[in-house]
Amino acid sequence: MKKSKEAGELLSQGQFERSIIIYEEIARVYPQLLEAHNNLGVALRASGRVTEAIKSYRRAIRIDQKYLIARKNLTRALWEVGKIDEALENYNLMLNGSDPDSQLILEAVLNINSIKFSKPSGIARRLLLLLFTFKDIDHQRLAYPAIKLIEIGRRFEKTLAFSKKDNSGKPRFIKLIADDLSDQLLTNILTWTIIPSVCFEEWAVLARHELLFSLNRGDPINIDVEKLWALTLQFQLTEFVQEITSQELVLATKLKDSMDFDDEKALAIVAMYIPLNEINSDVCFWEKLYKSSKSEGRLKISVEREVFNREIENTIKKEITSLTPIEDTVSELVKNQYESNPYPRWLTVESTKAKQTFTTKIRNEVQNFSQFNLNLENPDILIAGCGTGRHALSTASRYLGSKVMAIDLSRASIAFAIRQTESYDLVNLNFHQADILKLGGLKKRFDVVEVSGVLHHMEKPLLGWEILRGLMKSNGLMRVGLYSVLAREKWSNLRTSTPKNISNAEIQSFIREARIKMIKQAKIAGDQSLFDIADFFSVSGCRDFLFHEKEVQFTIKEIKSCLEQLKLKFLGFVNLSETTKVNFYKEFGKKGNILDLNQWERFEEEFPATFITMYQFWCQDISQP
Repeated sequence: MKKSKEAGELLSQGQFERSIIIYEEIARVYPQLLEAHNNLGVALRASGRVTEAIKSYRRAIRIDQKYLIARKNLTRALWEVGKIDEALENYNLMLNGSDPDSQLILEAVLNINSIKFSKPSGIARRLLLLLFTFKDIDHQRLAYPAIKLIEIGRRFEKTLAFSKKDNSGKPRFIKLIADDLSDQLLTNILTWTIIPSVCFEEWAVLARHELLFSLNRGDPINIDVEKLWALTLQFQLTEFVQEITSQELVLATKLKDSMDFDDEKALAIVAMYIPLNEINSDVCFWEKLYKSSKSEGRLKISVEREVFNREIENTIKKEITSLTPIEDTVSELVKNQYESNPYPRWLTVESTKAKQTFTTKIRNEVQNFSQFNLNLENPDILIAGCGTGRHALSTASRYLGSKVMAIDLSRASIAFAIRQTESYDLVNLNFHQADILKLGGLKKRFDVVEVSGVLHHMEKPLLGWEILRGLMKSNGLMRVGLYSVLAREKWSNLRTSTPKNISNAEIQSFIREARIKMIKQAKIAGDQSLFDIADFFSVSGCRDFLFHEKEVQFTIKEIKSCLEQLKLKFLGFVNLSETTKVNFYKEFGKKGNILDLNQWERFEEEFPATFITMYQFWCQDISQP
């Protein structure tokens, strides 16, 4: 239709009001034309008339309930005006089909993750349960909204209150724990995420204690075995970071030594305190139990994760190719940390079958890059400091034609990465052990280098950055992630390195005891921000977060200086929240320039939590004319 084409061209040129007039005319003449109402909604929303846009989208949906484009647009507009429940309900409707759009799933995950729930929401609960049924998403993103909904529903309140009473109603206690574990959303996050909640942690420590002593007394434990193993999986995922008394450890060890291994409930309770390979180091024993178990699955999940996967990783470690020696003192310290505590110990990852090129991705993130001399349709990508491989897998699976080389200091981390990625059958992803400081002799050059969360763990970050910069093709692109001084300032007094020459078990005890003090101090101070960080709730995460062997933090002024020295052009921060973008333009108005690091420096001073995870930004080589 000629008029529709004209309106579309006007819309693309930013002439929204003229576009709206034409779309309104088309909608009047053809009231049953779905596209007319949807396109009118798009134009209205672009012009800032979001409420009118919502009405237009709804007209399209009334004509055809299955008109997905309009429902997607409606959902995004509803989100924009704060009609969250209605937006969530639309996600429920769109994702309940037989083959939901993968990008829509990821959008729903990101949006529900951003909600700070203050009241119960059955709609949100249904969406969270639905999202847990999808494979190729990062389920950890669902942990925070899920546990907040559960806590708002006062799931743990009765049990915690009961524990403070002077009574001997132990059977009642077990009944309360059973009631709490009956929540399907809770068992999902117990199984598939690390739960970021001190309230939950207090409940879990209490529940574990009561289960252990009930088992010792021979009391009936009327809790479904699958629910017990869900709780066990959480303790294993967090590497037993929670408070444990010496009395509990002695009793758990005694029960381990006298246990009937056919009693899966007893085994689940003891495994809340002791790793499976310490309960029995014989892999053949676990293979036999795995095959004979009547359990529906969570015992088997535990055996897979804690026994079989560890054996696989030990085999993989011996086969990893080393590209460089590791001789630097700090590199050796950092390597040893991650050999003991690979980080992060992820279970699920955002992964999509390659549907776009890297060119499409970079164009969506930055607008002022040059493609000269680069092959961004089939890029060679270096991921320096890949850790346990989550980001490397996501990158390799997402971009058509990409070839990804991932390196790390730690063989344990790489073994975890290789084992996790094997099921994805990727031919374009290779892992190697290497030290960035020794990579200068590498002959290969890359279109893209990604180094996130690595440079700030080096003695001289600029030296490591310079070496990686030398591995880029002329005009190459680089994505960098660095810690912010301002964002991490509130935790600076908590950070320290672990004592020297102590065993892994001693490191675990050191971190566990330090956390107990931190939790008490945070409660006294009334600052709960520490508890919003998922890394605080596991041994490997907490060690990386607060007890790293080496951490250097940056200011935006220092980043600007580094970029100038390395002849790199700043292309913009990525992963900025919508709130940050809105506040930035409120602060600077029409003069706001997201590529101006001086403006970002002033902005961060006013909003110091902006880069609470990291500065994440793209930059590009400008050394050649």
